Amino acid sequence: MVIVRPCIYNPVKEISAKYIYDGVGIKDTSSYGAAVDIGTTTVVLGFFSLDSKKHLADVTETNPQTRYGADVMMRIMHANMGKSALLHELITRQVEDMLEHASKGICMANDIKELAITGNTTMCHIFLNRDLSKMAGAPFMPAYEGSVSVCGKDIGLRKYPHLNIYVLPGAAAHIGADAVSVLCSQKMYEPDKVQLAIDIGTNAEILLNNKGKIYACSAAAGPAFEGKGTKCGIKACHGAINGIKISRSTGNILLDVLDSRTEGHTGNICQREIIPRGICGSGLVDAVAELLKAGVLSNDGYLMERDEAIKSGVPANIAERLEKDNDGSLFVFYSGKDSHIQTGSGEIKIVVTQKDIRSIQLAKAAIQAGTEILLAKAGVCMANVYDIKIAGVFGKFIHPKSAIAFGLYPDTGQNKIIFTGNAAGIGAAMALLDKNFRKLAEKYAKQVKHIELADEDAFKNKFLSAMELKKW
Repeated sequence: MVIVRPCIYNPVKEISAKYIYDGVGIKDTSSYGAAVDIGTTTVVLGFFSLDSKKHLADVTETNPQTRYGADVMMRIMHANMGKSALLHELITRQVEDMLEHASKGICMANDIKELAITGNTTMCHIFLNRDLSKMAGAPFMPAYEGSVSVCGKDIGLRKYPHLNIYVLPGAAAHIGADAVSVLCSQKMYEPDKVQLAIDIGTNAEILLNNKGKIYACSAAAGPAFEGKGTKCGIKACHGAINGIKISRSTGNILLDVLDSRTEGHTGNICQREIIPRGICGSGLVDAVAELLKAGVLSNDGYLMERDEAIKSGVPANIAERLEKDNDGSLFVFYSGKDSHIQTGSGEIKIVVTQKDIRSIQLAKAAIQAGTEILLAKAGVCMANVYDIKIAGVFGKFIHPKSAIAFGLYPDTGQNKIIFTGNAAGIGAAMALLDKNFRKLAEKYAKQVKHIELADEDAFKNKFLSAMELKKW
């Protein structure tokens, strides 16, 4: 039996002035600005009053460049094959449209004065229309260093030609402005602490503060956590499965599904059924943990076939959900026969495939191995770490027990894990509203010791070891 439990879906405001300034009320204002976090997969814009420093609106959209590849290396390849102007046009038009949408009903276009931008090095280069030719291979070299201040018309903004644009500094080719935004917004430079920060996105930036000495690396996590590149992956929206439980004793499956109709609802929302449309990142993390617990997924990442599961003692009503496709086994979490609602659109089937599991496994291994390399470079162990900050919009919604169960997060005790939300976006907002924060970012960007994982002899062995789905 599959039980679908609607859960309240309220798009969370990740860039918020409450993280920055307290007790600021709205007053008459004549100038506005926006903070933009340009992610490889997702773009987030926060809109603010510059006078009151009040957070007024948010807009979140998929980066339109995803049609030219899911990761930065594919974007770089396309840019160097003659599509750099096209990629630049896509992101600048999107930022303009998002800015127009956020400011609608609030102000006129000429009232918007400032824009603060953060993102990885490739995204910032594309936004600024800078040359990416030296980012295609080792030694990776960005086209510029430090922060950049330009006028809207200088980068081709049509609707906002006089906009003052500030792009935060990066620290290295693969440690971009987004990592520096996390570093400074989370104060990852304090001299009396050992701290880790992991910004989980298509690229996972990992920061280690060893009592004021800052180390950083970038690990390729892939787009699966952001709802891309998996069989039934979708972003966290209405109809997305964001939580999964499997009962080994009964075979029942409990699915938490995001339901935008529950906003402001005070009654029994579980009485209303919702049809799942796919699985978002937090649901995928739950899926891997629950399949391990159910005994159909081995620690090496192999998803059993139905006959193998039955022979190993898996209950029949769990084993019967194992099917096959061209890439191997898959597990059916939801199908049309599980629903009492007639959709008229053919059989619905929400699955996690062997290939999906490998994607999560590779991301987990990259993050774990990268973290272990930083700890080794700093000469500290996980037990020395005071806290672990999980950054990124996605990271906030992962169920910690599931992430710890197969080693996506280290097993250090949940009291050490702090969810910061979109810390890169928060840093962009702070840069928008506080010129002193810009000085802070420029100072610490120069102090980061970048560790290029590809150059580390130990990385390969650590990566292979970390492929095992077990507690870390």
